Amino acid sequence: MTMMQGVLDHLDQGISVFSADLRLVLWNRRFADLHEFPDGFLTHDLAFEDIIRFNAQRGEYGGHYDVEDMVRHRVDSAREFRPHRFERTRPNGTILEIIGNPLPGGGFVTTYSDVTVNRQIAENLRGSNDRLDQMVERRTRALQDSEERHRAYGEFLEATVQHMPQGVCLFDNALNLVVANKIFFDLTQIPDSFNVKGINFYEFMLYNAQRGEYGPGDPEELARQRQEIAARMEPHAFDRTRPDGTVIEVRGNPIPGRGFISTFTDITERAKAEEALREAATMARAMLEAPGLLVLLIRMDGTIVDLNEEAAVGLGSHKDAMIGTNIFNAMPTKVAERRFALAQQAILEARAIYFEDERDGRWFETTMTPYPMDQDGIPRVMVIAHDVTHRHHAEQRLREATAMAQAANRTKTDFLAAMSHELRTPLNAILGFSEIISREMFGPVGERYRTYGQDINAAGQHLLAMINDILDISRIEIGAFTLCIEPVDPHELAYSCLRLVGSRAEAGNVDLSEDMPESLPHLMIDSRRTKQILINLLGNAVKFTPPGGKVTLRGETRDSGGIAFHVIDTGIGMSEADMAVALSPFGQVDTGLDRRFEGAGLGLPLAKSLAELHGGSLEITSIPGKGTTVSVYFPASCVAG
Repeated sequence: MTMMQGVLDHLDQGISVFSADLRLVLWNRRFADLHEFPDGFLTHDLAFEDIIRFNAQRGEYGGHYDVEDMVRHRVDSAREFRPHRFERTRPNGTILEIIGNPLPGGGFVTTYSDVTVNRQIAENLRGSNDRLDQMVERRTRALQDSEERHRAYGEFLEATVQHMPQGVCLFDNALNLVVANKIFFDLTQIPDSFNVKGINFYEFMLYNAQRGEYGPGDPEELARQRQEIAARMEPHAFDRTRPDGTVIEVRGNPIPGRGFISTFTDITERAKAEEALREAATMARAMLEAPGLLVLLIRMDGTIVDLNEEAAVGLGSHKDAMIGTNIFNAMPTKVAERRFALAQQAILEARAIYFEDERDGRWFETTMTPYPMDQDGIPRVMVIAHDVTHRHHAEQRLREATAMAQAANRTKTDFLAAMSHELRTPLNAILGFSEIISREMFGPVGERYRTYGQDINAAGQHLLAMINDILDISRIEIGAFTLCIEPVDPHELAYSCLRLVGSRAEAGNVDLSEDMPESLPHLMIDSRRTKQILINLLGNAVKFTPPGGKVTLRGETRDSGGIAFHVIDTGIGMSEADMAVALSPFGQVDTGLDRRFEGAGLGLPLAKSLAELHGGSLEITSIPGKGTTVSVYFPASCVAG
């Protein structure tokens, strides 16, 4: 029921379900928001007539009427339990589309949609519903509803693909084209004549191989190799540089039981920016590794005791001629006063003084260091001046190149955030309706369609989890992520996480246990995000632990006053290089098209980022073949006072 409520709360439609005696048994957050019900008004077993009376008293039904007459009329109408569909304009101008259907055994379920802006779309939908009413006479209601949802999903999928800012293509299990958008053909420069549903993946590969996209070799063999790889239906991601120099980022993911979908993004400008940044950094390092060095030893009064040839040349003279002269006399008065003050500061504070200044268009980084007194007891200072004019120029170029790279990265992050949000909204609807089909909430649909509903829901849940992780990573990167701090019992937190991962561990024959001392204090943290951290870590541990292995969640109080959670497994382990890859966004230790473990590579990076948002950290210790321990540390500031 909790999962069902979670699904309903993410729908863009309001949902209410009333029992046969007209009592409220189920609703979602959108239902309350659309009607602007006050907090706490909606409760389980609330009478339908109380809701009607509340609406009537605040003028929801327009015009002048007697409140009790209105309540009686609407309650009598509801008791007929007939399907109904109408639009109601609220006092604030919002137009709600209300669709109600009776439930087997009594009661009814009603959906509420805000169609204020989309009235034209609503008109089209009404036409569709009229056609559906004609089909009701020939088919059962459950089958008709199922077919309509599948049709709408297909239309929505194709519309989404056609309007995505990336190139997108979708192939079915037989590697036949289902849909591809115009940007896909523009980026890959494949003729529009290939945009025919049912054309095989091999034909695309053969065309590319024949025009040299995959380098030298027999085109038919190159195409066949790529078809065999695609037939494995495994996730893949790579950058491909086309013969014309264009760099395309290709990402593919399987749709369980349906085929696979691939996206194509032109990252040529980003690649150029990254290359420019690398070139600028290389140039800066070369300039900094070969500087001129000016070294002088002076007394406090400015008398030069010794200097090197570079310094003498810098002062416009020879070494022998400069010894014994006063360096301050070669400087403007204000500059000499400042240098003298800095030399005094170095002597009085007994430490090196660093500063930079500019002279005649050249920049110098200077260090004044206290030096042992001479035989007359006069303090001395070692002056080391480094010509960093080249560094100033290089730093300027680096700042410009970095700004370009950051702009490109920000664009990528904003794109991921926008696309994740756009994809998550329809996915929530897909999940909700597929759950209704698989549970046969509106009546029997047949074993075949119920199985289809379960398949759709499972695939949608997997894709939604990936999209949510991408959206969280994107929000963190752009600084738009906010924690909701609240008191949390670490024992309840651990129990909840273990319970959610328990079925997965049981299915994999992995022993799942906890070691949480009673003395652990309460925490002031974001409960949902911390649970997300621990579930990610426990899920990874179970996934990478062979049958018969063990996974333990352990808590401890640290000497610093903070709290640590350790997820310990006896799984396959990782090398140091593997750990670095695992902590990078989209990093996959088990890479390639023959990967054994599914996932987008976001779990560990997201857990690390969420821990750092709390002021904590995440660390990994692992031995290949022995197991892994992932530790999440929360500072003392997260412990409830």
